[in-house]
Amino acid sequence: MRDGYGTRSRTNGREDGFEPTAVSNDNPPQPEARERYTRPRQSPLIRMGKRLRAPVNRWFARQSLIGDAPVLRADHLPCLRELHRDWRVVREELLPLLAERRSIPAFGKISPDHRRIANSSAWKSFFFEGYGFKARQNRARCPQTAAMLDRIPGLVVAFFSIMEPGTHVPRHRGLTKAWLNCHLGLSVPAGQGRCEMEVDGKPVRWIEGEWLVFDETNAHEVWNETCEPRVVLFLQVRRPMRWPGRLAARLLYEIIRRTGFVQDVKKAIGA
Repeated sequence: MRDGYGTRSRTNGREDGFEPTAVSNDNPPQPEARERYTRPRQSPLIRMGKRLRAPVNRWFARQSLIGDAPVLRADHLPCLRELHRDWRVVREELLPLLAERRSIPAFGKISPDHRRIANSSAWKSFFFEGYGFKARQNRARCPQTAAMLDRIPGLVVAFFSIMEPGTHVPRHRGLTKAWLNCHLGLSVPAGQGRCEMEVDGKPVRWIEGEWLVFDETNAHEVWNETCEPRVVLFLQVRRPMRWPGRLAARLLYEIIRRTGFVQDVKKAIGA
């Protein structure tokens, strides 16, 4: 990660995650022990939704006001402008968390339904909000970021997505075209090694301070094969659509909000 906005340095927290320890070349950090998880059985409602998603998503694509490209321009979403302008404020609030990131929970623990693609502690998540449920303690640690998130209409999910060195997220597809995935680059390794995502078979890369917006229903895969963590602010926001699409997206949101999948997230983030 960048130390301030100039030279790069790395820190490594204790196991309890509260006192960052400086790292020197004489005493290199030991790799973090990686827990591995098994995926629980999915609820019948989620399984049924996945069977119906292809025809439903074709309909959502016809409702879209911004086309149906796998990767979209960030200026299609005016709600992202404030975070783009003040991204350094977000990164300043992120830096203390990175110093103690061993205490940040794995994404697979927060969201057990995602354990096929997040089956170890290499992918960590610091949640702000999910389906209207807010993580109060986390928001208190990053108050300026939380305030900007509160001003985003149609926000579905928001968290810091931290991928440790050696992380690989296998190829997968998301559930719906009703919302879009948005990554704001905060700490992107610049050294040797692969740090990129493939969306619909094409490589894309994060840039610090810039948004990467894509449709998660296209097959995508992620790698961080560098020696540093990759961190983005991960948002899901509602796709701009005609009014029938907006109405259907709102109904879908309310249905998913009541599933066990979201209730697991709600409990895990202390909402």
